[in-house]
Amino acid sequence: MKSIRRVNWLLGVMMTMAVIAGCAGGESGSSGTAGTTGAAGITGVAGTTGVAGTTGVAGTTGIAGTTGNAGTLGRGGTTGSAGTTGNGGTTGSAGTTGAAGTTGVAGTTGTSGTTGAAGTNGSAGTTSANGGRGGRGGATGAAGTGSGTGGTMSGGCQKGQTKPAEVVIMGESFYAISPQYIQNRLQDDARKAGSLGANDKYRNVAVSGQNMNYIATTEWTAATQGGASVKVVIMDGGGIDCLGGGCSSCSSSFKTLLGKMATAGVQDVIYTRYPEPGNPPGSNASLKSCLDSTMPMMQTVCEGTTSPKCHWLDLRPVWVNGDTSDGLHPTQSGGNHVGDLIWSEMVKLCLAQ
Repeated sequence: MKSIRRVNWLLGVMMTMAVIAGCAGGESGSSGTAGTTGAAGITGVAGTTGVAGTTGVAGTTGIAGTTGNAGTLGRGGTTGSAGTTGNGGTTGSAGTTGAAGTTGVAGTTGTSGTTGAAGTNGSAGTTSANGGRGGRGGATGAAGTGSGTGGTMSGGCQKGQTKPAEVVIMGESFYAISPQYIQNRLQDDARKAGSLGANDKYRNVAVSGQNMNYIATTEWTAATQGGASVKVVIMDGGGIDCLGGGCSSCSSSFKTLLGKMATAGVQDVIYTRYPEPGNPPGSNASLKSCLDSTMPMMQTVCEGTTSPKCHWLDLRPVWVNGDTSDGLHPTQSGGNHVGDLIWSEMVKLCLAQ
């Protein structure tokens, strides 16, 4: 029994020593948990493996891992994002303030034709790359000045290009009979427009009672006598022929006359188609019938001639009751209506302005 108790005692002692030894070993292992300080090293958690204790010391190597924190200095690298201060370089886009040079585009206001020279101030904007070029667009404004000049060329007739004596009236009594209401009204209109002097007159070579052949020969000779210059002719013809029964040769005589005019340098002819004959207008049936068959042939010749330019002018639309007292010749009213119509045609064609 004593031996058994001794054995049990020895076993108890040994177990106690084992416990003490185990505790002593654990404490050194807890030093390893100091290695968990290595957890600050972030990877130091592996230092928890350092329960082995001394491995935990290696965990202190994990402190070197805190050098990894130095790696966080790499955030200093994010200072490189201060390189995004390079975006401050986008302040260079403030250089696009140069685009304010596109204010030079305001130079395109130069299109107003004001020579756009002010727009060339925009070329001061040439300091800005693209904007300055826009300023050149202002120079296009100079082209606008060209169109302006063109406008003045087409916007009105040039005055003083034809002398009063270079405008000639030809025909028979419709233009010749005194008082010459048509010519007087025509000249009044020209004076009001500033195209004829107060004492100036157009030349009238019309002769009462003369046929188309006479007009084409004798009257034309009178118009050009002494080499007189003729630029514009206002005329009629064929009415006397119709009063005599007809005029089969009127159109050919007219064509021959236009050829002579071209040779002499006449620029424009206004052929006036007679008003409706009779009082009231159109009541002279026989004369109306002849004129209705003759005048279309005269119109064809006129409109087919380009040298000189022949302009057909129909007087019938403006001829009303009271414009004639004898069925053939104009009253003051008739003269006014016809004179005004002829003048409006001359204005439209820029003749003798």
